[in-house]
Amino acid sequence: MGVINIIKETATEVGITAFVTNSDSKIEAQLNRLTDLAELPIALVPWDFTTTVQFDENGFLRNPTTPITMLLLTKVEDRTSDYDEAAAEMGDLFLTFIKALRPKLVPFNRGLSNDNIITSINYDAVPKYGLGKHSGVVGKFTMIGDLSNC
Repeated sequence: MGVINIIKETATEVGITAFVTNSDSKIEAQLNRLTDLAELPIALVPWDFTTTVQFDENGFLRNPTTPITMLLLTKVEDRTSDYDEAAAEMGDLFLTFIKALRPKLVPFNRGLSNDNIITSINYDAVPKYGLGKHSGVVGKFTMIGDLSNC
């Protein structure tokens, strides 16, 4: 199962509608179109990520690693306190997503400590994102993927 499929499956399990987006297009236009079509909260994940693969000391390929950026948003009313609360809730939901994602990656692990399956986890609150009254977080993490050493 590919990186995007694992992310989408995990997002669905924790109540997030995930979309793969094109980072070359205006994110605002994509966001407004998708929030009209989907259950909230939504996550936008660009498809154009970079995966890194390295050899270990024995000449086998290590697990590929992929840094992911996810925009996780919901829509709120026009009160300032609602934006802040929604951003905090989306931060909690992002961490719930990360916790649900981790066990799905454990079977792919080849030689790494299980502590290194998901690394560099962080998020920035975006209480007022765009023109469409959205609030949430920009979450970032690096995850391992599957690779067969043939």
